Amino acid sequence: MQKSILRLESSSDNPNVFRSIIKTRHGRVLFLSLEINDSICTVRDCFYIDRNQGREGEARYKAKPKKLRTLQFPMEDLMAVIEAELDKKFYGVEFVETGQTPLSLDEYLDFKTSKSNRKYRFLIMVGDGDSYNGLPMHLRTRLKTKLHRSVYVELDYYKDGKGVVQQCYYYDREYRRQGIKIMPPMLISCFFPYTKQGILNLLNHEICCDFTHMLVTEGLDLDSNTAPLCGAI
Repeated sequence: MQKSILRLESSSDNPNVFRSIIKTRHGRVLFLSLEINDSICTVRDCFYIDRNQGREGEARYKAKPKKLRTLQFPMEDLMAVIEAELDKKFYGVEFVETGQTPLSLDEYLDFKTSKSNRKYRFLIMVGDGDSYNGLPMHLRTRLKTKLHRSVYVELDYYKDGKGVVQQCYYYDREYRRQGIKIMPPMLISCFFPYTKQGILNLLNHEICCDFTHMLVTEGLDLDSNTAPLCGAI
């Protein structure tokens, strides 16, 4: 098995500042920025990039890992801190120069996101009813998020080009929930642009998915078979 190496990329705003994108053991993706001075490492910033990337300004960077408490430590403790507080085990550190060194934070994140999305990942929705903007006005699916949680999603067209989330809940732990429908806590939007891109942005940014395209089909019975149609399956 290939052992993971933490690759810290140089950042042009300060020769002592380095940054990296890390995928945790539970499938979360986060941005990490470190400043290293005299063998002392300081965490300048750290936030998940599988949430909020459709937003602008500070809202894009607000999903901070709650377990990260140690913000300054000896450089020799870096891998131990990341393993204990950021859910990722590394076996070494490599400092690298890349073509992305001059990029701003927004440009760097956009580059990394577009690079990871070169593979096609299809969101499959089951539609019925009349159409608006080329989409059925009632859409449903069962999907598996990047956190490997199974989620039922039901969307409807509302008005003025907007869709509404009718239902969105986990269904993979019903034996613990006694039939209670638990909504993903990251989902804060009720209304969204009723377009394919609007739906992709909603699911990718608020329930931790990474779909690149959307397909609409008919005739699938989502009630008799609860297996996810798409996602991390």
